[in-house]
Formats: sequence, C-alpha cells, structure tokens
Amino acid sequence: MAPITQLVRRRFLRFRREILVVLLAVRHPDTPLHLRLAGAGLILYLLSPIDLIPLAVPVLGLVDDLLLVPWGVSRVVARLPRTTREESEARARRIIDRWVTRPLLALSVVLLGLFMMWGLILWLVWRWVSG
Repeated sequence: MAPITQLVRRRFLRFRREILVVLLAVRHPDTPLHLRLAGAGLILYLLSPIDLIPLAVPVLGLVDDLLLVPWGVSRVVARLPRTTREESEARARRIIDRWVTRPLLALSVVLLGLFMMWGLILWLVWRWVSG
C-alpha cells in the first residue's frame, strides 16, 4: 500500500472511533456543558445536509467535510476529562468490535436511521406547510 493510502486509512479509522467517542461523551454525565454543546453541534453538522461551504464551490466545498469536522471532533476528544474519555473510548471500541464484524447490518441500521430522520423532517415540513 502506498504511504498516502495508509495515512488516509489510519485517519479514517481514527475519525470513526473519535466520532463514536464524542457521541458517547455527549451523553456522559461528567462531560462539561461546553464540550457537550460542541460535540452535539459537530454531530448535527455532520448529519445535516447544509454545509458551511457549499459543495458547489470547487475544492473549498469539501474542506469543511474533510478537514474542519475531523479537526473539531479531535479537539473535543482531546479536551474531554480523562475518565470520561477513557470510558467513552472503551465503549466505542466495544461498539466497533461488535458492528465491524457485521458491516452489512451496521450499514442497514445507519441507512434506516437516516431514512427515518429525513422522513420525520419531511413529515414535519409537510404538516407545517399544509396548515
């Protein structure tokens, strides 16, 4: 494998673990409020179809998704209290170990969740528009 692909692969695997750590830390009772808000904001931004820099802008449209979000997630993880980070990382490792062995099931659950979220959003918009 070329060095660049190894670097990208390592960074992707690290981001996968860190996003789970942030998700778990947001729900952890010992996480400070400012880190909960930052983590929740990053997760919502990651799931949101609205980008800070639209994808239509060449090159810059990908900067927020490929650089800013992973950087923000890494900063939140780095600032978590040690015990909270360790507990969240242990739980994230267990989740990854469990679901990576069944990638098709994991993908199905994620897609189902996204479809349900967008279905709810469209239903709410429809209800709001129809009066």
